[in-house]
Amino acid sequence: MTLKELLLEAIEALPSTRLAEALSLMKSLSTKPSITSAKSFLAHLQTIGTWSGDDFQECLEAVQNSRGEAQFDYSPNPFE
Repeated sequence: MTLKELLLEAIEALPSTRLAEALSLMKSLSTKPSITSAKSFLAHLQTIGTWSGDDFQECLEAVQNSRGEAQFDYSPNPFE
């Protein structure tokens, strides 16, 4: 049995109340970006080039001004 046939069989076995959920899942899978390897990501970065705008200093200042100290919540987990 092919994978497509197995999927169709699984869909037919679903209760009608779950079909909308299954369709939503299938649609999300087709739009979800695929996982790329580190090597292909680095190759992509090499094609981007360098900063070409004249607002580098302004952007750098915006990043520095928006930084803050990290805050951690060490309260006990209510579900434990």
